[in-house]
Amino acid sequence: MVRKLSIAISILMHPLLMPTFLFAFLLYYAPVITQPINAKAANYLLLAVLITTFLLPMISITALRFSDFMNKGKITALSIPQRKDRILPFFFTSLFYIITTYMFFSKFRVSQVLVIILAAITLIILIISFLTFFIKVSAHSASAGALMGFLLGLGFKYPQERILWPLLAIILLGGMVMSARLYLNTHRPIDIIIGSIVGFSVSLCSILLFV
Repeated sequence: MVRKLSIAISILMHPLLMPTFLFAFLLYYAPVITQPINAKAANYLLLAVLITTFLLPMISITALRFSDFMNKGKITALSIPQRKDRILPFFFTSLFYIITTYMFFSKFRVSQVLVIILAAITLIILIISFLTFFIKVSAHSASAGALMGFLLGLGFKYPQERILWPLLAIILLGGMVMSARLYLNTHRPIDIIIGSIVGFSVSLCSILLFV
């Protein structure tokens, strides 16, 4: 039962879904931060984020690992257990995020906050990709730490917005995600710690320094 719950948490809180969750929160729960974006534009924007930061990277990861899937007889795109197998998918994911950040910066008329958030997420992925040459850093922990950092930073910058309760919820979920990764034996404690530090520090500094 605990193992099934840990797997479910790991899937629902997949790192590539983090931008979609965060943008949905900002667009619908705290729209003051993302002005000027109306409701209809918010829907299209969120769909674009979902496609470019989750669906396309996931398809590319699946394509990269297709031969491995054929050998194993099952698709394991949501889990890449070996450190050396994570390097190429991480850098391909970084490429998608770099392109998405550029599109938001140069082509879309969106709030500066959203562009900064995307740029910070891209930097986190690049750092994790580099660290993966040496250690199997937890991307789940990095994404959980990033969500905490973004919300904490936005709470400082926009104290009138109701961010406290969502921040507490993210802290709780982040703890559950990290515990799940440890329980599933997919990472060592040091992998969890480094991932959460990278995600939290980059996201918090990006908001405090550039927003």
